[in-house]
Amino acid sequence: MSEMNRKNTVVIACEMIEDEVRKAMENTGADYPVIWVERGYHNEPDDLREELKILVRYAETSRITEDIRTKELTVDPYASIPGYRKTRKQKRTAPTPLLPGDEINEDLENILIVFGLCGKGAAGIGSSNARVIIPRFDDCVNMMLCPQKREKRAYMKAGVTYLTKGWTEDSGALLYIYNECIQRYGEKRGRRAFDLMYDSYTTAAVIDDGCYDPGPVEEYARRTSELFGLDVCHVDGSIHVFEKLMSGEWDDDIIVRGPGEVISEEDFAFGGEPLDVSTTAM
Repeated sequence: MSEMNRKNTVVIACEMIEDEVRKAMENTGADYPVIWVERGYHNEPDDLREELKILVRYAETSRITEDIRTKELTVDPYASIPGYRKTRKQKRTAPTPLLPGDEINEDLENILIVFGLCGKGAAGIGSSNARVIIPRFDDCVNMMLCPQKREKRAYMKAGVTYLTKGWTEDSGALLYIYNECIQRYGEKRGRRAFDLMYDSYTTAAVIDDGCYDPGPVEEYARRTSELFGLDVCHVDGSIHVFEKLMSGEWDDDIIVRGPGEVISEEDFAFGGEPLDVSTTAM
């Protein structure tokens, strides 16, 4: 394998873990162009799969020299509608209008996809002319919680909402959903609707991964505690999986598929453990 560089390697990463990805690149000296995928796809795996296919094809047929943010290229036809009034369909992120070029980029060797299986959204992804490399994890939170010596498939615990800076800014975060319920249904009905959806949560856990200022995230956790009666705790986090991905030190925690091969759901198995939807991110 030739040395990874800006010419032969492209990263496709979720904006929600931008702090962690940037820190991992800094720590490993990696300097690759990144396609930052707009947050919000983790609840729409079919949309995520189609978006990743578009971005892989674009990377295959383009010489990407600078970072790209998909949200800056996508036009929301429902932008004038307040978020709490949008239907589920209207909230879905539109595919990025990046058209593939006419010729294959022969210099491209590696496409690093910084996602997990993400509700099976990463299954079915492959490249015709480059390696596709992706962490062998169900989602990004389990990547951060994984210790140096991995012993099981998932580290998330049921009833816990895990917080990083990226997660507190997401439309799937508890406070965002709570405020939407209040705006849509009013104070009493909104609180009742929220409680019906999330009454199983008991704890807000701040992931200490060293990639962001913890102050605002701790304040966010305090607010969730006051509103919903959640316990607040800190848990150790790590970006060693991200660093392995960026450095090319691909061990059993990293899936590598060659040109013409496709990533499957079965590739994410660890020690024969099945996917447990109760311990994956919202």
